[in-house]
Order: sequence, then C-alpha cells, then structure tokens
Amino acid sequence: MAKRLKIAVLPGDGIGPEVTDEAVKVLGATDLDFEFMRRDVGGKGYIEKGDPLPPEAMQACEEADAVLFGAVEHHYSPYGIPRKVLIFLRMEKNAYANIRPLKLYPGVYPAQGAPTWRDIDVVIVRDNAEGFALKHEGYIWKDMGVDKRVITQLRAQQINMFVYNYALSQGRGKITCVDKSSWLYADRLFRNAFESVADLFPGVEREHMMVDVAAMMLTRDPRSFDVIVTPDIYGDILSGIVIAQIGGLGMAPSACIGDSFAFFEPIHGTALDIAGKGVANPIASILSAKLMLEWLGEEKEARLIDEAVRAVLAEGKVRTPDLGGGSSTSELGEAIATHVENASNML
Repeated sequence: MAKRLKIAVLPGDGIGPEVTDEAVKVLGATDLDFEFMRRDVGGKGYIEKGDPLPPEAMQACEEADAVLFGAVEHHYSPYGIPRKVLIFLRMEKNAYANIRPLKLYPGVYPAQGAPTWRDIDVVIVRDNAEGFALKHEGYIWKDMGVDKRVITQLRAQQINMFVYNYALSQGRGKITCVDKSSWLYADRLFRNAFESVADLFPGVEREHMMVDVAAMMLTRDPRSFDVIVTPDIYGDILSGIVIAQIGGLGMAPSACIGDSFAFFEPIHGTALDIAGKGVANPIASILSAKLMLEWLGEEKEARLIDEAVRAVLAEGKVRTPDLGGGSSTSELGEAIATHVENASNML
C-alpha cells in the first residue's frame, strides 16, 4: 500500500488561499494518497487566533512530510507578522537553500520589451539562511539607516555543497557563482566556499561572474546560464530579470529545502490588489506543488503535473488575465487538474 503523504497547507493571506486551493486540487487529481492539514497563518492567523503562527500550525509543520505555503502579509497586520512565519519556516526549520527553477512554457510570452527566447530554463539557488536574511540586525537612527550583512564559512560551504549535489541530481552540468567579490568581503568568502568544494565534483563545469555582469547577461540571453548560486539579495534581483522573460510572477515557483525539512511556495507575494477577485494565476503555486512531489520522490506524478501545465498553456484556451486571457483562478486550476486526472487514468 502506498504511503499516505501528510502535507501541511499554509495558505496565508491575499491571493495565497486562492492559488493554494488550486495547487491542492491538482495534487488531489493524482493517484497519490494525501492528508492535507490546512492551518491559518499570517494576518489571518493573527486576526482569528491572535498569533500569526498558531501552535497548531507549527505542530502541523512538525508532523508533515512537506509544507505547501502561500504568502503572508496583511494590510491590518503589524510589521512582525510575516517575519515570524518566515523565520520559523526558513531559519528555525533550517530550509537554507531557496531553489527557483525558471522556465518559459509553450504559449507564454514574456513581459513587453523582454527578449523572446523560447527555451529559457535556468535555476537560481539563493542562500536562504544568511546575507540580508530575516534575522539580520538593522536600525534607523535619526537620518541614518543601517543593515548588517553576515556570511559565514560554514553556511557558505553548506549552500555551495548543496548546489553542486543539486546540479548533479538534475542532470545539469554548469554552475555559475554570482557575487560582488571584487568589492565586498563577505562575497569573497562566499566565492572561496564555491571554489573550495568544486574539486569534489569534477564532472560539473563552473564559472564565476560579478553580479552586475550577470544581470546584463541574463537580460541579454538567459540561455547562457544553467544553474546560478548566489547570496540571498542577488538571487531575488536576478530572479526578477528572468521572471520578466517567462511570463511574470504567476509562472515562478520555488522550493526552500534543508537537510530534513522543506516548504514550497510561489515567488509572488500576497498581491492584495487582486486578492478575492478570482483572477490570480495559480500556476506558480501548482508548479511549487510539483517541486514538492519531486522532493518527496514522487517523480512520475510531478512529471504529470508539469506536462499538464505545458498542455493547458500550449492549447491557449484557459488563461488568467496576466497571461492574456479571461479565465478565473479556479478555471485554470481545474483545467490543469483535469489533464492530470486524465493522464493518471491512462497509466
């Protein structure tokens, strides 16, 4: 008998619940046996329970095989609400590697003015534990703002070991380390860590690039990259350059992975301007669920989801407004789920 997979579902705020519902719908269309433990976090948790991270949500994360996350923020929320949730998921659970596979799917067109490459497929791996991460110390004093950025040898080696192993596991043969080591001491340490573990992986091609040059190259032709590893803030910025060329934030999934814990979330935030309107693109959340299945070792079902997304987008009949269509969030999710279910029945 197949194992029942326990998934903690944390929809959060804004469009988080809308897109997460569709990801759960698509997962339910597979032949896998799931137990979904849905818990409120973020602004909704704060309003209803007085805590952005209620004990029952933390307990669900502890019990789960993986966590499917939406987004947290709320216009009624104190500043610390998103931070408490994310510090728990990223820091306390040590999900130190943020993986962002960015791919241009058939029938999707980039933002106006971006180059039209049809075979964009780049993975950005950013350090989720250090740099300007969530526990950094900063302050504003009179007319001066200060933020502290720390990169340690231990964490830098950890993320770089991870990215080499990840590249091998995915059949990817080239890693580019991106930083500003020509100017910043912490980045020199990050680059040294990248080089120090390289000899353990002779089959992987490696190169180094300054972040400003990488930004230019990604804008010019992202196809020249395979896997990028970089400190946290550069990863955010470089991701944005690629996301503009693959159809926008609604097409951008991510995984946050540690040694024994992982959570999966769309890169987009709460998008409060469209929350509740039923027009949000759920594909980033659906593809995040696909990444979750890959991490859980369910490769066949993950592949079915990817193929379903590809088929629906190629048909072009069901699209949310950000992709140039007039379909709703649930209609797009339903179309993908139907493809998954039909494909599962044929196996």
